[in-house]
Amino acid sequence: MHKAKHSKFRNTGILFELLTRQVTSDILSGKDESFAKNILFKYFSESKELGKELQLYNFLVNEVAKDETQAEKYIEIVLKQRDKLNQKSLTSEKYNLIKEIKDVYPINDLFKSSIKNYKVLASIYKIFENHGDKNSKFDVKEIVTSRTCIVENLCGIKKVNKETEDEMINVYKQQNEEVRLLSYKILVESLNEKYKDLDSNQKNLLKEYINSISNTNSLKTLIDSEVTNVKKQLAELTNKISDDVIKIKINETVKQLDNVKKFNLVKDNQVMVLLLSYELIKEIKNQI
Repeated sequence: MHKAKHSKFRNTGILFELLTRQVTSDILSGKDESFAKNILFKYFSESKELGKELQLYNFLVNEVAKDETQAEKYIEIVLKQRDKLNQKSLTSEKYNLIKEIKDVYPINDLFKSSIKNYKVLASIYKIFENHGDKNSKFDVKEIVTSRTCIVENLCGIKKVNKETEDEMINVYKQQNEEVRLLSYKILVESLNEKYKDLDSNQKNLLKEYINSISNTNSLKTLIDSEVTNVKKQLAELTNKISDDVIKIKINETVKQLDNVKKFNLVKDNQVMVLLLSYELIKEIKNQI
């Protein structure tokens, strides 16, 4: 029996978080295809053991308990659910996932990124490993500290009022597991962090993007229509401003929008161009 340590490389919650960040980075870099997105779909679907374990991580990160007693019950229930996972398959999937990441990305650089919920995710990993592997035990004090951290997290986070919950979150929750991995986590969260609140045009585009796996024609039709509409708005705004820097931004944006309409197949970076065009329109209108 050996004393165990936390491993970021084997922490399912951290792996998922870093990969979703990488997808966002790939999209913002204008890459036509994101390898990170492909392996997210491959390894974190609801049919995979990694996908099932991720759901358990997410429950302990996002759920709210009314008191410590209920929080402890949540932990016990989650541990029992994890016992039902195929541990051999889970280990194999995790090994293959890390191998594929190493083949494409400088993995040490990838894991240098700071994680907002790192302490909670590390605590979940420790109680999972301590509970599931009889040969790998953490120090008793460390496990107590980890459980306390999870309990405090469950008791301390307040859920958003259902009546004011963002429309995009409701759309997100209705999608199947594979689509949810990309749609809300990557696009809505990352854009809300980088920019102000999304407007109705951006939300509508994201909604169509979420549904595009089953209806690509609908998304293409919307994008073609919105590109024409956005270019018209930008042309009108150009006549109302005198700032040369803003005019340069508009000209460059129009060039990017022209490129979007040239392709029959919608790609991630084209969706991003349109989203950023909406953001530019908001920026200009705020200055007029």
